[in-house]
Amino acid sequence: MVLLPLLTGNFAFSQEQRVITDSMYSFVSDSAPGLIHINPASLHYVSHEEQKVNFGVVTGRWCYIVFKVPPIASDDYVMSVDNTSIDSVVLFRMNAGGTLHRSYLGGNLIPYNRHRKYVWHIQPIARSEMEGYYLAAFQDQGRNINVGYKILTTDSLDRLYSGFERLIWFYLGIAFIVFVIVTTGWLIFNNMALIYYALYILCVTAWLVEHYGYLYPMVYPDFPELNAIIKPLTILGALLFFCRLIATLFPRLLKEDKISTVLLRSVFGSGLFLLLTVLAYPFLPKVSPVPAWFNVIWNGFFGVSFVVILLIVIRLFGKSIVARWFTLALGLIVLMSIQQILSNSGFFYSPILNDHGMLLASIAEIGILTFAVFKKTGDDKNYLTLQVAKLEDEHYRTLAELIMVQDNERKRIAAELHDSIGPMLAAIKINFQRLVRVNMKNQDPGALVEKTEDIIDSSMMEIRNIAHQLMPKELVAKGLAGSLSDYIRDLREIYQIPIRFKHSITTISDRHLQLNLYRIMCELILNAAKHSKASCITAMIDNTMKCITATVDDNGCGFEPEQVETSSLGLKNIRSRIEYLKGDLKISSVPGQGTQVLITIPQKVELPN
Repeated sequence: MVLLPLLTGNFAFSQEQRVITDSMYSFVSDSAPGLIHINPASLHYVSHEEQKVNFGVVTGRWCYIVFKVPPIASDDYVMSVDNTSIDSVVLFRMNAGGTLHRSYLGGNLIPYNRHRKYVWHIQPIARSEMEGYYLAAFQDQGRNINVGYKILTTDSLDRLYSGFERLIWFYLGIAFIVFVIVTTGWLIFNNMALIYYALYILCVTAWLVEHYGYLYPMVYPDFPELNAIIKPLTILGALLFFCRLIATLFPRLLKEDKISTVLLRSVFGSGLFLLLTVLAYPFLPKVSPVPAWFNVIWNGFFGVSFVVILLIVIRLFGKSIVARWFTLALGLIVLMSIQQILSNSGFFYSPILNDHGMLLASIAEIGILTFAVFKKTGDDKNYLTLQVAKLEDEHYRTLAELIMVQDNERKRIAAELHDSIGPMLAAIKINFQRLVRVNMKNQDPGALVEKTEDIIDSSMMEIRNIAHQLMPKELVAKGLAGSLSDYIRDLREIYQIPIRFKHSITTISDRHLQLNLYRIMCELILNAAKHSKASCITAMIDNTMKCITATVDDNGCGFEPEQVETSSLGLKNIRSRIEYLKGDLKISSVPGQGTQVLITIPQKVELPN
């Protein structure tokens, strides 16, 4: 409210006394302006300080105002009619005998004259030493004919008009800045609520510009037929996008409140149906009562829908702080709408609020809604981040449980191999040697015994290696590097393949990290030894302050990583362990050119308990 006088530059003028004390006489008639006869001298004139006449909803008839203007010694005076939403506006000069001379023709049904200086309807007031008479005729179909007029000098009119234009451009600047901010937010957050809000701002802005009469001359001056549907379209568009905005911002709350969900869907569905009706209106015959019913229906629908949406927001009031901000924003529009109704009815009149109340309320609404929408978008992003973190935590806990189960099972199998099968094979070996000595005294058992002993020794070594891999007891005593060195030494003897092991490990204190890294390296080196047909295998581990890097290279036959990873249980287990450690696995392999596996694991990993 403080900014308004600075922007319009007409506050002082709006508060000063009128230079001309005019008087007027208003009436409604079935006769058109060209057929009506008026004797201005016989009429009873009254003075209206507010310079405003409200005829109400008049369909199919003409509304008239006869102005009596005192003698004027200058040609600088004009009469301005500022209602730009009326279908037909005709202004006449009239002599004392009632003869009419038309000086202006305009309205929503008349193509716009591009040479007009003002969007308002302007009638020059001629210099006269006697009282002058002027006639204004208005007609509309199904809308309230509420006429505001002013009689003032051209300089005063220019200042007043410039103030209106500055205010309109001020609002457009705010709307443009908010629109850019909202669309940028959509590109950043990828939230459809911001798109619906941006479209809502466009519709509200179009409605306000049309309300002030600027959209018609700027956009479609040669197609006045659009004037009948522009306001309904913009209001319906704002309503539909606002419904989508609420549905997108409060999905969880609406899911819990079935009544609000039904109401919101009813408004949105009815709005879509009415939108088709609005688009069909230009093709309907413009004879009574079609225009009147059209205006009554869409005005009634808008009023009911606005109340329903306000009720929905109020129902969500106690469940969300953002819903409270929405309620405040809509409440401002409700209060200003009530003020406009009271002003049109003559109960309350304020020049500034009457001329600019809806625009001021819209500026406040946009500011509040922008804050609320971005707050809700930020809250949703934080909620989504928490949900993702929760899912990741659950995922890592599942991996931990899976690995724990695997380790327990490996421990059980290792114990059974060591405690059961190992002694049995040893006993077989002893008994077999005794049997040979008893039953084969007359033959040379050397070759058979030596071969059998080699098989049994190899079996026992394999069992020992499997047990060592399943549950390495030396890991705690010798550490990761020592345990891997022992394991690689055993693999060299078994597979007769040169396996080189290099490392820069100083210390890895985390038990989970040691154990899982040991499992991963053992699995990778064993796979290379068994399947690569390589002549040389190299394993390396580098330990830095930030991460652990491990590689296993071979010059063997290679493979297609995509095909093997889908079928290899070992690689799946390796990838699960690396994912559990929040690391990264890269496999580079080409058939016939060997394989390289690169593993990167953070040094400090926060693992779930």
